Amino acid sequence: SYSEPGRRKPQRESSGTGFLISWGEDTQQPIRIITNAHVVRNATTVRARASFGPHVVSCQVEWLSLPLDLALLRITEGDWNDFCKGWSFDVANGDGGAVMKNVTDPASNGNNNVTKMLTLSTGLPKLDENVTCVGFPQGGTQISVTRGVVSRIDVDSQYVLRIQIDAAINPGNSGGPVFDEQGQVVGIASSHLRGAGNIGYIIPSKIVSNFLQMCKDNNEVKVEDRFSGLGALVVQEESIEDSKHVPGIPNLAILGSQTLESKALRHNLGLDELDILGGVRIVGSLNNNNNDSFHTGDRLDGDDVLLSINGIPIGMDGTIQLSETRPDERINFRSLVTCQRVGSKVTLDVLRKKERKELSVSLNMSRFLVPQYDDFDAIPLYVVVGGCVFTPLSLPLVSEKKSNKSTSFSRYYRDQRSGNEQMIVLSKVLNDEVNVGYHGWKNLVLKSVNGFEPKNIQELVDVIVRKMEGEMMNFRCTVVGEQDADYVICMSEQEVIHSENRVLQRHMIASWCSMEAISKELRDEVEKNEPSETKRRNAYHTMKDMRHVLERV
Repeated sequence: SYSEPGRRKPQRESSGTGFLISWGEDTQQPIRIITNAHVVRNATTVRARASFGPHVVSCQVEWLSLPLDLALLRITEGDWNDFCKGWSFDVANGDGGAVMKNVTDPASNGNNNVTKMLTLSTGLPKLDENVTCVGFPQGGTQISVTRGVVSRIDVDSQYVLRIQIDAAINPGNSGGPVFDEQGQVVGIASSHLRGAGNIGYIIPSKIVSNFLQMCKDNNEVKVEDRFSGLGALVVQEESIEDSKHVPGIPNLAILGSQTLESKALRHNLGLDELDILGGVRIVGSLNNNNNDSFHTGDRLDGDDVLLSINGIPIGMDGTIQLSETRPDERINFRSLVTCQRVGSKVTLDVLRKKERKELSVSLNMSRFLVPQYDDFDAIPLYVVVGGCVFTPLSLPLVSEKKSNKSTSFSRYYRDQRSGNEQMIVLSKVLNDEVNVGYHGWKNLVLKSVNGFEPKNIQELVDVIVRKMEGEMMNFRCTVVGEQDADYVICMSEQEVIHSENRVLQRHMIASWCSMEAISKELRDEVEKNEPSETKRRNAYHTMKDMRHVLERV
């Protein structure tokens, strides 16, 4: 739980749907299961049962994309044989796909009953085209089939393509295939609009294919960029046991765009002089935030007018034709970018200071200072000192506050980071005699600790256990929007140490900080100074014991 440090949320069970796809890259296990990321997100165990057999098997989350809401599962080696009982899988059928063979069907008269694996459609379905949604929704335990039509093709809040259908999509349908009239998979059931009737959304096969290709190419991002490429909740070394994350959603590194229906604005930008009818004005660039990760060649600047992407003209309302064969349907221009891979290059036709320019821009992903998502089986980061709970600011933390009011932290949501920076906030104060005078303090931004300015949670731990000098511990914090006003939490260091066990026990917290908040360098030093594994584990539980181990010569 992000709002309650050191505690897990109550355990619960949930279910979803997935389907098999061929995976020729693995000769030992030539299939994978694809589903939604939110089906397996925050799961401690993942179990799957095939509709064609009774066996329940354990699965490993092999690949994830939280912003695309897609996950790829691999059946664990110990359960693979149970899963395959009565069936065999073959990828050598000439067209790159896999087939399933029923080797025990008595009706086959000795001939194997062959079923071809599902295939993804290469295009978008047409409006009013019939679709069939298959899955295991709530209300029963057997497979369910619902039918409807394609109602709309649109983009989501991240400008990624999505398809709206009126076939029923209920909890449990998530991750299931949606078929067109030819039996091909046109998308994966993802969500439905609460409070509305028969409005469901599916992830188009075009986006699914892009995700699978990144998995096949082993296109993995670094630890600090995992959580959608939108920010890091964990600053730690690589671990081969973790599920892999593909890069996040590519973008043009702009703060936004403005439509150009205003004749006066078009005249002021010089569009009338050149007889240009379309285009959108760029309101600002992320490059202005001194983020070197975006400085990879040409880039858009504020006040540019973006006229086309890869030769596809942009209308003055910010839309483009859905395709050459469907010119009467229009969609947001950013869908041209989000359907590509991070690192791809696009050609932009731009009007800059009334002169036309052609730019070649490499697509990058946002690296937000405030993380947007948590990870598969994530453990929130925290530090408790004198009852003061410090944690990195993240949207999961804000959402757990369950406030309907707009938060003042929202001004930081679009800020970019260049490395492992985190915004450390005072989440709450656990009331105790040691922190009298600060009860009720919360949602303050940490500036410094005894003069040190930690840039992330691991540096904060390092400062507390190795660099604190003097009799007092001074935490300087600010209120959002009042950067020049300091609020000081001052506590006696000895009183903090003496009250530590009391505070942790009173509030049922096992350790003074999360294990992931301790850097690898600090753990290596503890291991060097304390050879006993049992004593070393105990040392991590309190600040006092960690200091004692680190002070040894």
